[in-house]
Amino acid sequence: MMEIENIVYPGFNKSLAELNAVKKNKKNSIEIIDFTEIEWVRDVLRHRFDEVGKYEIKFLKATEDEITQVSKLVGADKNGDELKNNFHKNKRIIGITSGKGGVGKSTITSLLGIAFDELGKKVGILDSDIWGFSIPKILGAKFPPIPFNERIFPSKINNLSVISMEYFVKQDEAVIWRGPMLHKAIEQFLFEVLWQDVDILLIDMPPGTGDVSISLSQFLKYFENIVVTTPQSNATIVAERSGIMSKKVNASIIGVIENMSYMQVNDSTIFPFGKDGGGNLSKKLDVPLLGSIPLNEDITIASERNNLFEVRDKEIFGTIKEIANAIIQHQPKKKPIDLTIK
Repeated sequence: MMEIENIVYPGFNKSLAELNAVKKNKKNSIEIIDFTEIEWVRDVLRHRFDEVGKYEIKFLKATEDEITQVSKLVGADKNGDELKNNFHKNKRIIGITSGKGGVGKSTITSLLGIAFDELGKKVGILDSDIWGFSIPKILGAKFPPIPFNERIFPSKINNLSVISMEYFVKQDEAVIWRGPMLHKAIEQFLFEVLWQDVDILLIDMPPGTGDVSISLSQFLKYFENIVVTTPQSNATIVAERSGIMSKKVNASIIGVIENMSYMQVNDSTIFPFGKDGGGNLSKKLDVPLLGSIPLNEDITIASERNNLFEVRDKEIFGTIKEIANAIIQHQPKKKPIDLTIK
């Protein structure tokens, strides 16, 4: 019975025992409380039971009391104001930003998420690039988020929690949104998604300094930013604007990551996009250069296979972990002020 009780309920990140979701166990007949009424969630549970033994499973609709109890357990009982006032507590919120598209920002966000997980952190990734969402495909996070009691459990892939517009639009459907709708989408991704168990929330930002960046600065009391650039001067000039905006809002810049820094071809090092762009940008913004990532075939192949986790076994991942470690060791120059009167 212990093995059955330890089965994790999909999305909830809690065992059946923690959720008190196993109602009966008479020989090979089991009743499970169904908190989602989603068929693919039931299929996953059936599969997990098959790995333990042969069982006849019956799903029971959750009562209001059971939903209330589980809501308290997973943090879905908090009201909007309480969530917003305490959102930054017990977690670091780090935006991955750039001045222009095509610098590998989403890939770096995903790689950092994997590295933080390897370093023992619980990681969430919020894909706030409403138009150019790509995080789920890069990671292979195919299972959609799970609605529960007017809140949303993020998609899970290995140990990472992911939310993205990709889960809410049809494939190949264009997202044609402007100010107010974007503002509302970001608000929902922040406060309706259950991020309670996360140590680090990475936000993959759209390029530039547009509506999404402004919305984040309005919703969050405080967050940190990492600026991603390539060595090219046209990339660093635009990235500098993004960094300047961070300094004007309630954010602290951790540092700069230079992507596509060089290529290693046999015994030769080639610099297809020039040199020192990331270093020069870090000096202008008065922040450290956290690291340089080369053009790397292993990263490209893993991304194309929709399984960036393969990079964990490659030499390049050592560089990614070093950057993640530097971020963990970094102490923000400014911290949020809690003005709540008790």
